[in-house]
Amino acid sequence: MDEAALKELGTRYDLAALRARVPREAPQLRAFDAAALQVDGWRVSVSETLRTASGRPWRRVVFDALDAPAMRVLIDVVECASPAEALDELLERLAGNQLARLDDGPPQLGFAAFQHPAAAPPAIFFALNNLCIAVASFGSRRAEVLPWAERYRSRVVEPAR
Repeated sequence: MDEAALKELGTRYDLAALRARVPREAPQLRAFDAAALQVDGWRVSVSETLRTASGRPWRRVVFDALDAPAMRVLIDVVECASPAEALDELLERLAGNQLARLDDGPPQLGFAAFQHPAAAPPAIFFALNNLCIAVASFGSRRAEVLPWAERYRSRVVEPAR
C-alpha cells in the first residue's frame, strides 16, 4: 500500500492501536478450505485458489442457499507469513472498501475485526493469527455472515479430526 493510501486509511482507523494488537507470538494457521464446510441448505458454487497482488495464496469460496438462490455468501481467506502481514492484508481490504468507515467487528473473531454497518450489505473482515478473512453476503437477498465467520474460525482454530 502506498504512503498516500496509508495516510488516508489512518484518518479512518487508529492504525497505531491496530498494530499494537498484532500478536508477537501466535501459532501459524493453515487456511482451512472453506469448500469443505458442510452447511445444511447450502451448496458450494465457486471454489478457487488465487494470488494477491503481493503473491500471497488467496482462497475464495462461494456458497448458494438451496432454497433461495439469490442468497449467497463469499468467504475469502488470504494466508500470510505472519500476523503483521495478515493485518497489512486486512488494511488493504479496508482501503479498498467503498464505505467511508467500517464498524468494529466482533472481537472473538481475531485480533482485528471490522464489519459493515447495519444499513450496508452484511460483511465481516478480520485478521486471525496469520490469516486475513472476509465473509460477505453478496446475493440480492441478505444472508447473515457472523455465523459463517464463526463457523470458519472454529474450523481453523479447532480442526475437525
